[in-house]
Amino acid sequence: MHPPRSSPRYSRRTARRPRARWRSLLLWALLAGVVVVSIGTIYQFISVTREQRRFPPPGRLVDIGGRRLHVLCLGEGAPTVIMESSGLGTSVSAAAVREAVSRQTRVCSYDRAGLGWSDAGADEISAGDFADDLLRLLDRGSIRPPYLLVPASVGGLTAEMFARRNPDRIAGMVWLDAADSGVLERVTARLRSTVISIETPVCLARVGANLGLLRILNPLDLDGGTDDGARTVALTYRAEPMATLCAQLRGLPRSAREFAAAPPLRSDLPMTVLTASSLRGMLPPAFQSRIEGLAPQWRAAQEGLSQRSSLATWRVVEGGDHLLASSKPDAVTAAILELLAVVRK
Repeated sequence: MHPPRSSPRYSRRTARRPRARWRSLLLWALLAGVVVVSIGTIYQFISVTREQRRFPPPGRLVDIGGRRLHVLCLGEGAPTVIMESSGLGTSVSAAAVREAVSRQTRVCSYDRAGLGWSDAGADEISAGDFADDLLRLLDRGSIRPPYLLVPASVGGLTAEMFARRNPDRIAGMVWLDAADSGVLERVTARLRSTVISIETPVCLARVGANLGLLRILNPLDLDGGTDDGARTVALTYRAEPMATLCAQLRGLPRSAREFAAAPPLRSDLPMTVLTASSLRGMLPPAFQSRIEGLAPQWRAAQEGLSQRSSLATWRVVEGGDHLLASSKPDAVTAAILELLAVVRK
């Protein structure tokens, strides 16, 4: 004989059924999550392993003290042009510019910590840290001064810090729509909300890279259809470059303090400041709209940079986007060779 619906026994039995159903659903969801994470991790591991065989380092790996940095040099002559890449740029970026300039002098490009073929760095990295790395790389790699620095984008912070700490080694600088300490002072206040808003997704991108999500989603719209494009995908959509970007964002406050304590740029330093006519390419496509209104402030900061030396010139490269070496390689090559001729005199 069945118990009536109102009996305690019936109520306990029926109450347990929904809880059991939810536990079952939760278990299946957890299992599905484990499967997805496992598949993504395996996919990323296999991709990275294949790419390491397909794209070995084209230059040298130099031990700078427990870590190695990759450097690639072309040509002969002095001064040596040192290319300082953009945030996710590498030693093989700006290939057309490097090749053209190497016909006139020695050109060296390298990978900052965590980028390209270089070993990973710390969880927080300042401009001073990167400048110290560059100094050790040049000394231990037997790349002798004088140097003509050519920084792009955020690489300008590293190059400026290096030039201010080592003024006797610097023959000149060509800035490629590059950030300087003035940007930290004049623009960062307006960029603060943007920096904060992108720090979390950038830092989380390391997790996404480990799971292969960046390769699948392709948030930077990279074209992997050619060998060069496939190499760019291989060097970009790994965990280490995303960790480096995250570390740089975390290190911005310390970078500002380091610049405040460093000697100024030489007031007679030969410089050419090239400014792009568009900010396109400064941030990933999903964040580009956040900086569209900052073009006047950015241009003012670039003009202010050119006023820091009596031997500086400033020009706007019409039709060029933020990554000038890619969008306007001929204009960049001409500017480097022009300053090279000046410092050689």
